[in-house]
Amino acid sequence: MKNNYKQLEKSLKPCYVKNMLKHPVLKYSLLGLFLIAFQMSFMHSVGPVTLSISRAVGFIMINTVAAMGLGILTGMAGLVSLGTAAFIGFGAYTGAHLLRGFDWLPFYIPFTVILIIAIIVGVVMGSVIGFISLRVRGLYLLVITMGFATVMQEAFQAPNPFTGGWSGITRVPFPTLANYFQLHRETVFFLIMVIMFILVWITLNIINSPMGRAMAAMASSEPLAQAMGVQLLKYRVLAFVIATVYATIAGVLLVSMLPAAMPGQWSFLLSLNLLAAIIVGGGVKPHSIMLGAIFVFGLDLIVFQGMEIFQRFPGLTMVVTGVLMILIFAKFPGGLTRLVTEIKNLFVKAFWKWRVYRYGPEPEV
Repeated sequence: MKNNYKQLEKSLKPCYVKNMLKHPVLKYSLLGLFLIAFQMSFMHSVGPVTLSISRAVGFIMINTVAAMGLGILTGMAGLVSLGTAAFIGFGAYTGAHLLRGFDWLPFYIPFTVILIIAIIVGVVMGSVIGFISLRVRGLYLLVITMGFATVMQEAFQAPNPFTGGWSGITRVPFPTLANYFQLHRETVFFLIMVIMFILVWITLNIINSPMGRAMAAMASSEPLAQAMGVQLLKYRVLAFVIATVYATIAGVLLVSMLPAAMPGQWSFLLSLNLLAAIIVGGGVKPHSIMLGAIFVFGLDLIVFQGMEIFQRFPGLTMVVTGVLMILIFAKFPGGLTRLVTEIKNLFVKAFWKWRVYRYGPEPEV
């Protein structure tokens, strides 16, 4: 048999175009272009995009930010928490006060400084919860975070100058960038999008870093991870800090989009929905969490709320969403990521069948 060295060299030569198409940066760049076109169509009244749909997409992006942090904590480090909504609320109230400014300051606080302060608040709160978690495991940690969320919710509702009680904080101005570019209800969408993609990039680097591998080892087996040199104290606290920082940033973004902070927004159900978005998405990678956030939050805000039957019976939304979850997990245990992969494989198989039918089988080398 004669060796075809040119064919062999061609097969071993790296395909830069194929590698570029598989790179995650391309996928998120295309998603960013789609979101820009989506919001521009709303701003210029082109197409069916309305204010409610635009806000719903912004709300999905904000919840994606919070869910990415929770995914690092739960999906990678193996630590379950139901206090995410409380951290989002704390970040929202902090951002609301800073955006409104203080009477004793002769200038408004820049938005970058507001984010830095929210990050510092998240680091402090995450460190406290992380150190508390060192003594408990499993369901006991779940109960502790649930108790913390309940305490914080009651504190948000109690009359106090920080949260405003049941009245909350209203008339929060939109952020101002670089001290001269005032955002409004249409342009704040782009601020949320940029911050989300920055955190997507950070999340991808965390997943592929030694820190991410150490957290994954800790989630698999803590005794084995400790025997391999993983410092449990360091990575447990670090996982809580990351999740809390993402949540406080999400709170600042939420109060920037909806210029009000009300105690009813940070209910226990929000924490459950964020956890459900990770499970339904089928992984801790950002694209999986985005799929889960679209399913959990987007179906209600974009699809169900526009139907008359769901307006008459609001509880029917949770029933239909729950049934869809059961059907997805019954057929695709890997969640929506598995479902999308199966659909992609069907298209690939159909393409190759058409190619063989049109051009015949590939010649053997």
